[in-house]
Amino acid sequence: MWGENAMDTFGDRLRSLRLQQNLRQQDLAKHLRISKSTVGMYERGEREPSLSTLHQIAGFFHVSTDYLLARKDSDSSNASATDHEGKDAACAKKSCNLKEILEKDDLYWGKVPFTNKERSAVRELMQTMVSERSSKYAGRSEDE
Repeated sequence: MWGENAMDTFGDRLRSLRLQQNLRQQDLAKHLRISKSTVGMYERGEREPSLSTLHQIAGFFHVSTDYLLARKDSDSSNASATDHEGKDAACAKKSCNLKEILEKDDLYWGKVPFTNKERSAVRELMQTMVSERSSKYAGRSEDE
């Protein structure tokens, strides 16, 4: 199991973060799109999350995966680019490619995850906006 100290495990940290946000297990489960019983098993140390779920939890609470796994004592809320290497590479640079960002499965507005339908709606809106300005950038391809 992750986390060596029995008093400082992934489950302990998950429960602590959930309670700090005044969330019930079912509230967290809904945000993460997992079952309430899965959240309970995580907190009791009966089950470990997949890597993608671990990243999703870290993103939701704005902490690093190292903090969740009890590898670090600090719950630094600056856990984006270094913690999600590769996944957040589009935003680690000064300029971001919004098209690439909207293709991600784990896209959030604050702590609220986007559904596929919402991502599609935002993509369509952006395509409409860009097509209205396309004459200015007529020589560039869409992928540039």
